[in-house]
Amino acid sequence: MNEAPKTSILFTLAARRPWLVLALALLFSVLSIWLTAQRMEFLTGRDDLMPQNTSFNRDYRAFRAEFGSMEDIVVVIEGQDADKVGEFGSRLHDALAKDKGHFSDVFYPFALPFFRDNGLLFMSLDEIKELRRNLTLAAPALRALSASPSVQTLFTYMTGSIDRYLAGDERELPGIMFMLDKLGAGFTSFGTGKGSVPSMESVFMNPDSAFARAGRQQILTALPVRDMAGFVPAKAAIAVVRGEVARLKALPEYKGISVGLTGTPVLEHEEMTTSEKDITLATVVSLVLTVVLLLFAFRGVLNVFAAMVSLLVAISLSFGFATVAVGHLNILSMVFAVMLIGIGIEYGIQVVLRYQEELRLGAGEMIALETGLTRNVWAIVMAAATVAAAFLTFVFTDFRGIAELGIIAAGGVVICVLVTFTVLPALLVLLARYRKTRTRATEARLSEHGVLSRLLFGRPKLVIALTLVLCVASLYPLSRVSFDYNLMNLQAKGLESVTYAYKLMRSKENSGYFAVVMADNAADAQAKTARLERLPSVDHVVSLNTLVPDHQQEKLAELAALQRELADVKPVPYEESLSLMELPKVFEAFRNAAVALKERLEKERRPEAKQAASFVATLDKFFAGLEKERDKNAVGMLQDFQGGMFKELPAKIELLKQSLAARPVTEADVPRELRSRFVGKTGKLMLQVAPKGEIFNREPLKAFIDEVRSVDPHATGEPVMVYESMTIMRDSYRLAFIYAFVAIVGILLFAFRSFKFALIGLVPLLVGLLFMVSGMWLFGISFNSANIIVLPLVLGIAVDSGIYIINRYRREEGSAAGVILSSTGVGVLLNTLTIMASFGALMVARHQGVFSIGAVMSLGMVACQIAFMVTLPAVLNLAAKK
Repeated sequence: MNEAPKTSILFTLAARRPWLVLALALLFSVLSIWLTAQRMEFLTGRDDLMPQNTSFNRDYRAFRAEFGSMEDIVVVIEGQDADKVGEFGSRLHDALAKDKGHFSDVFYPFALPFFRDNGLLFMSLDEIKELRRNLTLAAPALRALSASPSVQTLFTYMTGSIDRYLAGDERELPGIMFMLDKLGAGFTSFGTGKGSVPSMESVFMNPDSAFARAGRQQILTALPVRDMAGFVPAKAAIAVVRGEVARLKALPEYKGISVGLTGTPVLEHEEMTTSEKDITLATVVSLVLTVVLLLFAFRGVLNVFAAMVSLLVAISLSFGFATVAVGHLNILSMVFAVMLIGIGIEYGIQVVLRYQEELRLGAGEMIALETGLTRNVWAIVMAAATVAAAFLTFVFTDFRGIAELGIIAAGGVVICVLVTFTVLPALLVLLARYRKTRTRATEARLSEHGVLSRLLFGRPKLVIALTLVLCVASLYPLSRVSFDYNLMNLQAKGLESVTYAYKLMRSKENSGYFAVVMADNAADAQAKTARLERLPSVDHVVSLNTLVPDHQQEKLAELAALQRELADVKPVPYEESLSLMELPKVFEAFRNAAVALKERLEKERRPEAKQAASFVATLDKFFAGLEKERDKNAVGMLQDFQGGMFKELPAKIELLKQSLAARPVTEADVPRELRSRFVGKTGKLMLQVAPKGEIFNREPLKAFIDEVRSVDPHATGEPVMVYESMTIMRDSYRLAFIYAFVAIVGILLFAFRSFKFALIGLVPLLVGLLFMVSGMWLFGISFNSANIIVLPLVLGIAVDSGIYIINRYRREEGSAAGVILSSTGVGVLLNTLTIMASFGALMVARHQGVFSIGAVMSLGMVACQIAFMVTLPAVLNLAAKK
């Protein structure tokens, strides 16, 4: 047994006034919780985390000042029938536009008469020519169907057209083959009644054209009124949109319409909501795992109770400190409570384990407790200093979110140390009377001469050699692990907002992820547009100029000719009736005509023969499906097919004929609500620069931004903000790592007053980091804006555990193996296990960023554990002489 230490002020306070210490601790804890509940705020926007004095942020603020906020809730409406999609969007627009309490602006292009009247002019000239060609071929069938829209009319007309061709009228063949192609596609998609019939758009225009795609996927944007008092400012507005969408989707006429929400407010809302749930769950799991580990290590409830109460007091006081010092949490700093569970408990572990060791060696309660406290003061202070220094280096970075985390976490570490030296001993004093008396033989410990000890510690040269080989091998993974710029990879998998964000990214017509360039006037806008659209990474530029269609003279001529072609197509209202008695004969006659057409074309070896044969096979499958359902649902299938094709036909033909009457469009015709989105408050013009491909990852994102900036160095927008902020964050953590390393070297030199032992203290750090990065590479984990926080944290923890081991090795008798097998070594093992438990609990998270913090930290602790328990003792045995 070591000689009893001199009485310390800390121990005297805890021993003589334990109830006073505990009462004050609980009082301040309650006050801290109350203060946090009353004043703590949450910043959800990423803009709030970034430095405000950078050039890219000034450019973004200038853009916002000119054009206002563009952080809209984006509603993506999709369906095969463009008119149904448009009708859904119009009703949603009308409902949301009335709600001024939740939305300051609601914009839906389809609802504007400008696009309804002039929509066809925004098709390319080639697409309009194709539309004219298709409608000209289908015009005879449309005339018949407009007079009597039904399946019987369609098949009867087609039978007559084929008969006329077979009788020698070659002019019928192009129209026949066009209609057979469209009918075949309709039969195939409809199948056995589970599919859908082709819409008018898919029949008469290329379904892959930009105009058709824009019709099937339409966008509504709503700018929310932000409630800054709430956890998520746009939460109420998002709930209103979701409620209205659900109401409309429940209506039978909108069957087949799919709707999803995305946009910055929705992404932030889902991220914060998911993260909040994940952090809460992880905190509970972490606390439970920590209790289990402490029960196993302390072999009793009383010491676990004392340690956990001290930890909860420290966390409560840390929240109070965070509220006073910073006043808010952000997406980065909200994980600090989980951090403190693992980091804060380690100081108490060292005290309690040394206390228990002294009891086993026969010391009295008070002497054992004082020894556990005083013999660890220096080591704990130095260990905590390394962790606090690692966090405080965040303050010197340019990234506000990181700097705030550094202040909060460093303050939390200091509070944990103070609580360990005051509240914990006070609790242990109060609980001493309830503790059973132990004898020296009550518990056994591992012998440093046992088989396991000889295996781990008996061959230090071999251990060091293997460590060096593995460290050299780790240099390759170190060169391969990258930083992931894709913020979508941080979100929970399967989130609607992420799915639709990717959809918009891949959509050329509705790209929601674009750079912004501002022009001073129309000439400047035209010149910049021309230069931008020549860039390899740019797909197109949207501006006020694009709202005035090009090639209008040629397009209007085509539309006028088509208008004349359809002048005598005058649809009558659709009536849902089937002539069931006549349909079998109509079907039989049509099939016979189709077979005869196939045989004639095959006999004459015409190129259309293959298409005709394919149609007959499709037709037979369709009729076979009807025959199979004859006694069940054949009539219902026919009614669905006929209704799907012809119910909306009269109205659609009328809309088409109206749109054919388009007139020349000038800039003066652009409506105010559309013009204001591209013309700023001082007259500047906005150019939206859409990328050619996905730019979520760093390489394509950087290429895109560099090219756009070659045209305008002040280009801004969401891609620029993401790239610059991620770069600053990455570089800030790198700088913080360097600062922390320098600070820790200084602390080691001060703590050990020996250059040699300071170098030995760095061994766990270097080995642990290299092994951690190797583990990340093996498991395919990249650094990202969430888990990169682990780097300086691992640095501090790796060194502080080394301090405990080296400090006891130097100050007390025994070998390095003996230190590892003592309460100090067990404490270091337990420290890393509790940190793994607290951070590993984050791996229950759905949020991939939070999950990755837990995964990387767990790998780091496993790596550091190997360095503490295996490599460090070998180095001490060979290099350290007391």
